[in-house]
Amino acid sequence: MLDLLTTLRMSFTNLKNNKMRTFLTMLGVVIGITAIISLLTIGEGVANSVINKISGLGGNRLTVSITNTATKSGFTAEEFDRFTSIDGVTGISPSLSAGKAIVLIPNETKSKYDEVYTDAQRVMGVSDDYFTANTQNVGMLLGRSITEDDITHVANVCVIGYNRWQRLYNNYNPVGETIRINNVPCTIIGVLNQVVGLDTAANNAILVPYTTATRTFGMGLPRSFDVIFRSADVGESVKAEVSALCSELLNSRGGSGYSIVDQQELADVVLTVTDLVLGMLAGIAIISLIVGGIGIMNMMLVTVTERTAEIGLRKALGARPSVILVQFLTEAIMLSLAGGVIGVLLGVGISYIASIIIGYTFTYKMSTILLAAGFSLAVGVIFGIIPARRAAKLNPIDALRST
Repeated sequence: MLDLLTTLRMSFTNLKNNKMRTFLTMLGVVIGITAIISLLTIGEGVANSVINKISGLGGNRLTVSITNTATKSGFTAEEFDRFTSIDGVTGISPSLSAGKAIVLIPNETKSKYDEVYTDAQRVMGVSDDYFTANTQNVGMLLGRSITEDDITHVANVCVIGYNRWQRLYNNYNPVGETIRINNVPCTIIGVLNQVVGLDTAANNAILVPYTTATRTFGMGLPRSFDVIFRSADVGESVKAEVSALCSELLNSRGGSGYSIVDQQELADVVLTVTDLVLGMLAGIAIISLIVGGIGIMNMMLVTVTERTAEIGLRKALGARPSVILVQFLTEAIMLSLAGGVIGVLLGVGISYIASIIIGYTFTYKMSTILLAAGFSLAVGVIFGIIPARRAAKLNPIDALRST
């Protein structure tokens, strides 16, 4: 135990006596470990943020769209009922969108209407399932949502998105007010909470029943819709039946004319791509760490040359080669570990700052830190062993002659 403490104390003293060289030697390890920690932590944080947003769209969900086909303009309400009857399906959420609807709101006198945002106003046709089966925090801030009864009776009602409500009404409660969409009176029944996630289009839109969008506003039949199913264990069977029904309704063969996007498959693809990118970034960081290790080896070789006389004297006084080897190997490991500690702190700090700037939730894995520490220790051992062995093998007589 005493020999170990003596070795550590001597190693620390030798490194302290060459502060600038020690700092420059550690710098390569610091940069490598910082890169590993920050790149992996930032990459995982961004990936988790994207996955959470995809999950916010609904993990148990398929998105069906008509693609290149002239045989059908869209799906009817009766056809949606057929999709709803598939075992395991809990809801169907059709979607329609018009980007240039003219929307008029009453002015302060309530006697006439003022035209606003004629080129940017967006109207979305949705179903009741858009609100009840959506997992992306679609909730009501004021009033109520669109119901099945509104869909059935083609009601002239609408729900205003959060951002649109702010711009049109400036926090005033508009529930019960009448606006005109393409000169058709429409009663406001609610205001959405601010939608978070990937699909934030509703924040800047006015939502109406999709049947109203089709029949009253002439927006055509829905060409895309979401299929919400009970749980992941029925996902494959639901997808197969939805595909078969689409082929029947579109009179297509081999899946042509429509596309089906599985949100879980999309999340898996994102994870796969993220893992590949993270692996590449980690490889680049490891290369920089290896460069830092080479720097340690070069410095230790120079140190052995400078301390040849000291090594010869210690051997002449009875120091065993193993003691000399441990001494120089300890210095290399201390350099590497010190650089590793600084690198971990810098990496975590950079990741935290990046989370604030980019906007993802900051998290770090202890396994990543332990991995970086392991690499740091390995660099010290691997690149320190050659100089240490060289010092241990010096002939004491030849070493003393070098003075």
